[in-house]
Amino acid sequence: MAMIGRRRFGNLAVTGGAAVLSAPVVLRHARGDTPAFKMKMTMADVAAHPIYGMLNDFSADVLARTNGGVEIKVYGAGQLGSQVNALTGMQTGTIDLVCHTTGFIQTLYPSVGALDLPYIFPTTKVAEEVLDGPVGQQLFDQFPAKGIYGLTWGHWGWRPVTHTSKAVIGPKEIAGTKIRIQPGAIYAATYKALGAAPAFIDVAEIYLALSQRAVDALEVPLVSIIAGKFYEVAKHISLTNFSYNAGAIMMSKKNMDALPPEFQAAIRAAAQAASLPWRKLMAAKTEDAVAFLKSKGCTVSLVDKPAFAEALKPVFDQFKPVVGPDLLDLIMKQTATKA
Repeated sequence: MAMIGRRRFGNLAVTGGAAVLSAPVVLRHARGDTPAFKMKMTMADVAAHPIYGMLNDFSADVLARTNGGVEIKVYGAGQLGSQVNALTGMQTGTIDLVCHTTGFIQTLYPSVGALDLPYIFPTTKVAEEVLDGPVGQQLFDQFPAKGIYGLTWGHWGWRPVTHTSKAVIGPKEIAGTKIRIQPGAIYAATYKALGAAPAFIDVAEIYLALSQRAVDALEVPLVSIIAGKFYEVAKHISLTNFSYNAGAIMMSKKNMDALPPEFQAAIRAAAQAASLPWRKLMAAKTEDAVAFLKSKGCTVSLVDKPAFAEALKPVFDQFKPVVGPDLLDLIMKQTATKA
């Protein structure tokens, strides 16, 4: 049986140990020194992020499943261009695969923004059930029309607010804050509804923006705070957690369609096999992150979620026609029964 990331995922004792994948498909390619196809993959975060390691395991699994026929080199954010350009790179075929978050994906597919509506998911378990069901597939079904295939859903981590000077326990404390966000329209609307001033800054530029006080705060998952060393310049973490922050492994339709069918099947199978280890990895790393950040002098504060939820209700009304009333109703019905 094929194993993914024996060294990396084997250390996740808290989540059940190494992830065993299904047996790779049998391919016609004869293994040699040079793969038949060499591909490039990038992601939404820096190479220091744990997801970078997960994607290298995915790459190794693809190589094994294709008997050496497809080699994928993984690059961190900024190494192949900006975070936004990664998506357009897939459309044109200059980038083969991308692992990105929904905040960016919704710039191409507005209905994906439904996943980022504030507090739409009560728990991680519910979010995963929605993504693994008809909603997740319905969203992926839209992707090929714009030159991309969605391969699997994963998780970047719930997104707290990390401030340079204070905790933001409720809407009053966050009003007036200049905050770095993902580029999705729903993220901007969320913070505008709270009286904050949102601004998109590429991940490679966040540290400088915080240290120079171009922004007062940022909204990224706990693990990303560590990967980017943002805790050195912003030490007040408030667990607002408006967004579950799903992510997806995607591939250029143009480049996928150019592969032999058996290689296409192998890449899809490897992506599906990576989903559970990806989620387990982020759960374990997020749990570890709190203790690490506190050891670096950060405060980690609970917030008044009912007050935030009440203040953010208008965002649902604003974006219901954008994401699609039927899709939103489907998600709301599924989450309401699990809350």
